[in-house]
Amino acid sequence: MPSTQSSPSQDLIFISQESLQGRRQARSHLARAGIRARIRRQNHQIEDSGSHPTTQKRSVSPQDLPDGPTSASKSPKPSGPELPAQISPSGYSLVEYLISTHVYREFASTWGVSPAICPGPTHLTHGLSRASPVLDAIFRASIAFHCIDLKIWSTQDQRRNLQVAALTYRGEAIASARRELLDWIECGPTAHKDTGHVSIREDSAADWEASFSIVLRLLQLDYRFARSSVNSHFAACRRLLRGSLGDLRADRRSIGTLASIIRNPSLHHIMIAFEFAQSTAESLVWSDRDLDFLQPCLQGFVHRVSRLRATKDQSDPQSSPPLPPSTILWRCLAKEPGTVASNIYGDVSEASVQLGSIMVLCSVFLDYEGSCDNPPSIPQQCVDELENALFSLGESEAVSSALNVSWLLGGGLGLPIHRRRERLWLISGFVYTLKRRGCFNDATSEVDLNAGSVKDICLDFLSNRMRTG
Repeated sequence: MPSTQSSPSQDLIFISQESLQGRRQARSHLARAGIRARIRRQNHQIEDSGSHPTTQKRSVSPQDLPDGPTSASKSPKPSGPELPAQISPSGYSLVEYLISTHVYREFASTWGVSPAICPGPTHLTHGLSRASPVLDAIFRASIAFHCIDLKIWSTQDQRRNLQVAALTYRGEAIASARRELLDWIECGPTAHKDTGHVSIREDSAADWEASFSIVLRLLQLDYRFARSSVNSHFAACRRLLRGSLGDLRADRRSIGTLASIIRNPSLHHIMIAFEFAQSTAESLVWSDRDLDFLQPCLQGFVHRVSRLRATKDQSDPQSSPPLPPSTILWRCLAKEPGTVASNIYGDVSEASVQLGSIMVLCSVFLDYEGSCDNPPSIPQQCVDELENALFSLGESEAVSSALNVSWLLGGGLGLPIHRRRERLWLISGFVYTLKRRGCFNDATSEVDLNAGSVKDICLDFLSNRMRTG
């Protein structure tokens, strides 16, 4: 961002498209600026011609101009999002400028997802920010923190002002969030005495979803910029999601019920993609009490994949692989995981999203094992749609980060509608189990299961590769 000098006679107006008063104020500001420019041009003409200023007719002063849209049509409009030469915003003004001119899109790849994917994380989170002043404050705090870390400042004073803006927005968000959450707890849910469970009334479902959005966005903000605060946010998300349900070990179908709680598809997309991508051993959904339920499910899943791979090899050794190694999708999922260049914070895990994406694909093939539907089959449609989406990004851009695949799957691209959300949530539980348990013995196949062995078993199935040893 260029370093510029400020002028005391200039001001920068930021408006909301929904605010009529704001648009009127902006038009008045532009009209005044246009008159100032004409006065300056007139004075230059007077000086160039050698005439005395007092012989000229007095021009209308900007102070004599009433507020209103009367001169808006004559006002010059900026040609682009470049910062005006006389203005050097700092603190709040710089944050407002970045938001209003969409410069924040330059930060779209910091989660490791290509900005060419639309909708991307930045697009969806900005859309959610319009729903609540709390979310808007969280979004602005995140932008300010980004500006500090990416060194989008030219002086120490500007950096200090940005820090003040970031912390102030975060403080406003936390204070507002507490008020909104307390209001919802007092008015929205119905508590079951002595059970600790919370039921969500139909007329308060939208308020509950807004509350969950607030907690999730606070978690994402502090996950990146205040790591010491995230555990309580994870616990709050789990409490909101699980409060209305009993123990999942009693009924596997409750996963489907749990997955259907969030109705907003954008919120669900952000949540599940973050669940796969975040590098800690915490979870938005699962806790250690679920491991005794999730581990047998994971063992059964791996056993089915191994059995189906062996069956296919015996019946038709030359059969085409479910996921050909020549595809871009295979290269994304089979490559050695590493750091994602665009993720400057190092807070997402490519290994985690690879593992989750691989198991999601395998689960589709398992669910439609032996399907006789006309080609292309549902699993093949899933592979084709993902491959086409990655191809449209460009091969090098697509392969640069496996988070591209995880983001597409989080939005349901290519996945069959039946059990779509339940599939994603259950696989997220498998990833959580491998993170928490590390390594454990699978009695059905006499293999020690860990993240590496599960990935190899699933990749062997997807590529029709025979395992040795």
